[in-house]
Amino acid sequence: MDLQVSKYCDEEIYVLRLLRRLFGKSGANTNEDIPASRRLSETAPTSSGKAMESREDLGKENAAYASEAGQTPDSAFFCREALVGRDQKIVGYEFGYPQDLQPRLMEKRARVRQYYDDSLLQHLAGLALESFLGDRLALVEISHASLNHPLLPALSHKNIALLLNFPEVEALDARMLAQEMAVVGQLRSQGALIGLKWQSGWQQAENFPLLPYVDFIQIDWPDCAGANSSAFFSELRKACLKSATSSPESSPDARKAMPLRLIASGLQTSDDFWQCYRQGVDFFRGAFINSRDRKKVSESSVNRLRVLQLLNKLRQDADTTHLEEELKQDPVLSYRLLTYANSPFLGMPNKIARLGQAMTIIGRNNLYRWLASMLFNVSDPGYYEWALTEQALARAALMERLGQNVAGVKQDALFLTGLFSLLDQLMEKPMEELVTQIQISEDIQLALLRREGVLAQFLALAEACERMDPEIIAQKAEALGFSSRAVSLAVFDALAWAQAMTQVNVEN
Repeated sequence: MDLQVSKYCDEEIYVLRLLRRLFGKSGANTNEDIPASRRLSETAPTSSGKAMESREDLGKENAAYASEAGQTPDSAFFCREALVGRDQKIVGYEFGYPQDLQPRLMEKRARVRQYYDDSLLQHLAGLALESFLGDRLALVEISHASLNHPLLPALSHKNIALLLNFPEVEALDARMLAQEMAVVGQLRSQGALIGLKWQSGWQQAENFPLLPYVDFIQIDWPDCAGANSSAFFSELRKACLKSATSSPESSPDARKAMPLRLIASGLQTSDDFWQCYRQGVDFFRGAFINSRDRKKVSESSVNRLRVLQLLNKLRQDADTTHLEEELKQDPVLSYRLLTYANSPFLGMPNKIARLGQAMTIIGRNNLYRWLASMLFNVSDPGYYEWALTEQALARAALMERLGQNVAGVKQDALFLTGLFSLLDQLMEKPMEELVTQIQISEDIQLALLRREGVLAQFLALAEACERMDPEIIAQKAEALGFSSRAVSLAVFDALAWAQAMTQVNVEN
């Protein structure tokens, strides 16, 4: 084995070992890894695409890798990242590789990426992703080498877009891309949306053969930030418009009227967001979503002091009549409570007109939860407030759902622990100060202030799911006795619930 082949084998052994840890086989054996890595080096296409075998052969070989590594779709965790629209609300999520795997996988050839794509697609298809989406968008990142995957038709849905990646292409090879056009066209005829990750070295967008088939183009902001970024975005839009109106008979999209939508990824700061916003970008991804926009002053549209007083009275078992009189002193809260009680979200058959009736029907526990969620209400929210509110609701719902069948754990305590765990970030006050204003139980206080107790274990798992660190998620889930599939289902269900609750609050 020469030095170059040995280098590839060592790197691919590392990747396969990491995949095994992610998929539940931590005890990787070097003697088992070497044959697979040798086959990868010997049979994978070259970076120029000149040595590609048939799709059937690739599929067979990929199945062999999955079998050897012991991978099952029920044992995998995958990354999701929020997608923000121009209204600064979360409009969807992108699903793809864990961050620690991305740099190495992007350097690998088709075999390793197909192996990983297979796991991702099996996992998402098994979760019936479209059932959790509602009106949101899901971007599913796959390599172009996996365009023949048998599960892709199952993911052909109006809100699911396949985000194609061509990581091994250093210079645009139109002939290689043209080979994929027939497959992409077939997927589009089945209802699939197609996205494309633009590579920094590509040039001459107007000659790009896949543009007539593309609904989205994602650009990594660090690659194009600067004085010419506006011209670059404009060139892409013009090229797509030209390709769509040229009406080639082979294009299934010659009649499409929907304009190309641009996604900027890798945005780090609010300045990055606003620069892309001014240049007409449609969707935004990146760490910026976790940083408050200091140019924007966000105030609550409800009286938080009144909310805290009502929460404490509920904890003290105040009677409904007293609570109703307290609520009547706050017209905004009264209106929001009646609107919530009459929303389709609760599905009440008859209109509810009185506060006391609303509180009785909703129930004291749900009233407490609704009031607690009002602490996150902001009068003029930006991307940070939208994301943080939904994150708090989803975290609370996830913890509650995971604890449904766990003996000795109260679901209400789980829900409130998750919800209150982000209140300090929204209100920019120490958690110690906030806890003294809310009369919560000792076990919730221990979880929030000292990260102790079983509630803290659930909170740690919920936080790991948000960071999407697969190995940490697996460790936290195993400690609580949850399978990866149970966690994944709970995550998607919690996201769907949080989205519905956010929409109810918006309509209020």
